[in-house]
Amino acid sequence: MTLEQFLIKLVKQWKLMVICIAAVGVGAYLGSRLMIPVYQSTALVQIAIRSNNNQADINSLLASDQLVQTEAKLAVSDPVLREVASHFPGLTVQELAKEVTSLPTTGTQIFEIDVQDQSPTRAADIANDITATLIKQQTQFDQQVSNQAQQQMQNDLDRTQQQIIPLASQIDALQKAQGSSAKIAALQVQLITLQQHYSQVQGQLIQIELTDVQNGDFLRVVQPAQAVFIPVRPNKLLNTAAGLLVGLLLGMSLVLLFERLDTHVRTPEALTQLLGWPILATIWQANSSKGEAVIHPTGHNANVEPYRILRTNIGFSAIAKPLRTILVTSAGPHDGRSVVAANLAIFMARAGKNTLLIDADLRRPTQHDQFGLPAQTMGFSNAILAFSMPSSAHAPAYQQPPLPSSTPDVTRTSSLDPFIHATNVPNLCVMPSGPLPPNPPELLDSEAMRQVLIALGNCGVDVVIFDTSPSLGLSDASILASKVDGTLMVVDITRANSGDLKQVKAILVQAGAHVLGVVVNKQRRSGDHAIDDYYTASKQEGRSSRSKKDANPTAVSPLAPDTSKQSETLPQEDLLDKTVKIEQVHQMEVNTQSQPDLPERDTIQTTSVYLVQPETQTRTEILDGRKNRKLEDGR
Repeated sequence: MTLEQFLIKLVKQWKLMVICIAAVGVGAYLGSRLMIPVYQSTALVQIAIRSNNNQADINSLLASDQLVQTEAKLAVSDPVLREVASHFPGLTVQELAKEVTSLPTTGTQIFEIDVQDQSPTRAADIANDITATLIKQQTQFDQQVSNQAQQQMQNDLDRTQQQIIPLASQIDALQKAQGSSAKIAALQVQLITLQQHYSQVQGQLIQIELTDVQNGDFLRVVQPAQAVFIPVRPNKLLNTAAGLLVGLLLGMSLVLLFERLDTHVRTPEALTQLLGWPILATIWQANSSKGEAVIHPTGHNANVEPYRILRTNIGFSAIAKPLRTILVTSAGPHDGRSVVAANLAIFMARAGKNTLLIDADLRRPTQHDQFGLPAQTMGFSNAILAFSMPSSAHAPAYQQPPLPSSTPDVTRTSSLDPFIHATNVPNLCVMPSGPLPPNPPELLDSEAMRQVLIALGNCGVDVVIFDTSPSLGLSDASILASKVDGTLMVVDITRANSGDLKQVKAILVQAGAHVLGVVVNKQRRSGDHAIDDYYTASKQEGRSSRSKKDANPTAVSPLAPDTSKQSETLPQEDLLDKTVKIEQVHQMEVNTQSQPDLPERDTIQTTSVYLVQPETQTRTEILDGRKNRKLEDGR
């Protein structure tokens, strides 16, 4: 995932991000408000060592850093805390140990004693009591050590003195008695040694006493603890900022998690990225409050242009290979597959193409309801069964029966004629599903179905559109997809699932279907569609131009009817530009055909001009000749 894609996902889920940031931030603030405030007091203690510029004092100074760390540890030792806790009723050593910290200040001979308590005055009292107790215990310990050393030295002096006195008396006696000089010399050497030792020990004793006097108070309180009434905990500003940051991270994590777990496909771009098929058209969700028609949209309906775009894109797909049969399917039910198939057939017919809509959903058909046909009307299943009869194999492949006046210009075989029904839409016929068979896959994959497709190819219809059952869980659509020229995939964008769509793609690819693309259905609109404004402006311009024409009337051709009296219209985009080639001059018949398409717009009437042949030639023969010429031109 790139950074841009990640930012797009965050923007899409901005509501979740805001909720997480606000919830955690407000929770952190309220939690800080509800927390009991804790106050801190600090006492500073200095290690004071005097220097006399001798080597011993320099060594003491070098060891002072270690002494600072040692005293900082002793300040929070159990003997000190136990004595301090005894001075405050209800305070245990464990509770006091949690409240007290002692840290040396780097590069100095100072360490600080910090005490945190719910009472600022009590925190100051505890800090001061800890420093006093530490100094007292250290003084007592040093005094005890010094006393012991002095006592030992004094005992040593006393023993030495007791040895010196008898030895001196013995030397005096030998000198008076004029004893051996060698013995006297040996005794004098012992005396001198004892006297030197005595002097040395006496000097050390004096040094210890002097050191006790000088360094008796080496721990000094530089700054006593004072009550501070500003709590150190909770820090509302810091906690709120941390809560906002945590909320941001939580929101980002949830967005990534939801994107990972969410299998819905919500945009056409994601649909294209998932399936790799082009988006042929986007059908908007019908606005029931405005009374927009779902079937056969006209006028300013927002779906008029999308269906024209779909028809045009299908035409572009047929440049390399003609598309005579088109299958419309979807992943599951209620995706709008039947509605898209019906409207596509209507718009194909409005473009002048002889169109046949076949309801190939032999499980839950709907086309008979959409075009007002009885449920038991003969249709697709009857046609398959009819072609499975032995007699149908010997029937002529192409025969032109007389057409009823309500049937559009579609030449049908005698075998398909009972199953194709005319509609009130010019150039459009419908073959309903017929009675529902118990075995739809067997019918669709039979030899009779192949014969039906051959007959459909020879019946003179320009486009055959199959409305089939869903692709997931049923084999009907995959069977037909392998037999038609192109397949359209209808996706309900409001409930599209990536897993289902991948499965449908695998099914169609395995069936060898030629997928033309995807029709995005039920796309929600945030506001008025731009086509509405375009039509509104076009309507105003049309009225203005008509008013100018009314002011300057022109001559009307005697062969064309007066279009100013007509009240119904057909969109100009759906008109066919046809050239009528007149080989002989005969009497002309003008057949004027009005198509109700946009009742609110300016009236445009289509006029078909036919040659009036001699009376020996019937109208059916005339139509048959036109069809034959059309087929030859197509070849």
